[in-house]
Amino acid sequence: MGARSNGRVRQPSAALTSFATSGAKQSCPHAPACFGCPLVGIRYGEQLERKRLRVRHSIERLAPSLDVEVARPIGSQRVFGYRNQVKLVARRSERGLVLGVYKPGTHEVVDASHCSVHDQLVQRALEVVGGAVEREQVPIYDEDERTGWLRYVAVRSSWMRRTTQVVLVVRDRSWRGEAKLIRRLRESRGVGSVVLNENDTKGNTIFGQTFVPMTRYDALVERVGVLQLKFHAGSFVQANLSAARRAYETVTKLAAASGEDTVVDLFCGVGAISLLLGVSAANVFGIESSESSILDARENTRINGFHNVRFRVAGALEGLRQLRAELPKIDVVTLNPPRKGATSELLDEIVGAAPRRIVYMSCDPDTLARDLEALAHSGYRTTTVQPFDFLPQTEHIETVALVTRS
Repeated sequence: MGARSNGRVRQPSAALTSFATSGAKQSCPHAPACFGCPLVGIRYGEQLERKRLRVRHSIERLAPSLDVEVARPIGSQRVFGYRNQVKLVARRSERGLVLGVYKPGTHEVVDASHCSVHDQLVQRALEVVGGAVEREQVPIYDEDERTGWLRYVAVRSSWMRRTTQVVLVVRDRSWRGEAKLIRRLRESRGVGSVVLNENDTKGNTIFGQTFVPMTRYDALVERVGVLQLKFHAGSFVQANLSAARRAYETVTKLAAASGEDTVVDLFCGVGAISLLLGVSAANVFGIESSESSILDARENTRINGFHNVRFRVAGALEGLRQLRAELPKIDVVTLNPPRKGATSELLDEIVGAAPRRIVYMSCDPDTLARDLEALAHSGYRTTTVQPFDFLPQTEHIETVALVTRS
């Protein structure tokens, strides 16, 4: 373990650890110290079955009235090298700079700078950032003393443009070497966008309120199926867009919207599902509380040439109430809430809108099961539960459920 100068840092052993999945060998320089991939070493088919059982157990325990089969999860096309987005803690140890993740329940940082699930563009950008930080002797944040400058490094990739966006989360803008570091990053191959985010708050919240672009291009554009999506720093993007695309397409298929239907997409983010729904629906209304995400969603509407998709900034409950007052009918509701799921008030509002179909995408099987049970008591029947594996080697599982009005 490295010296604790500004938060404990755990270093992996020098030897690489090899493990087998799906009949192939993959080396991880951070195993077994890193806790980010607890399923490493388990064959991928077994990982998918384990995740299916997790969803099934949540439904059996929290939604006993449901009579539905949990389908086998649709796997990721890549089980390593899939992650197009990472957020790492910056710390200083006796061995130098560490970019890593917090060990669960602690402020101990475990090195994850060469993680095997990072895609190639992200990995190259992290190496560029790490080298630039060391060469420019960047002051690293000390969480005990609340001194230093660099706190976190976030990287997103665009395979459409073969480039990356680097976000540096800093304590303040007082460090005199800032301009030279930014210039070095800006001139580095593979880095198309550099953004600063100022965050001097206590705790583990990564991003502050304001993102300041330091390059001409302050957003990434990535292809997701038939769509081109632009997203700025601060807008939510799935960490495995290839797997997310398949889930989004399933949401659209299950929604089964026709040319006469009005669809409301809650928690719409930068608009991926809303726009896919707009291919067949008469009108789509996307609701999202993040202003930056809605700005991107509106830009994505223009980029992709849609005229029947509209977005508004509002909480899901408030936005749905507004639309119920404005629209003669709502035929389909889709929602993709955060891990805590939908509130009981939001579920009541959805039921009050009386859509014939509800398509619910969830990142937490427990809150999904809880909410499906609540809908079952309000006259809606769950007919499809389809899990998707966005993050192989982890316990995470995404699930899409179709609920129809009885």
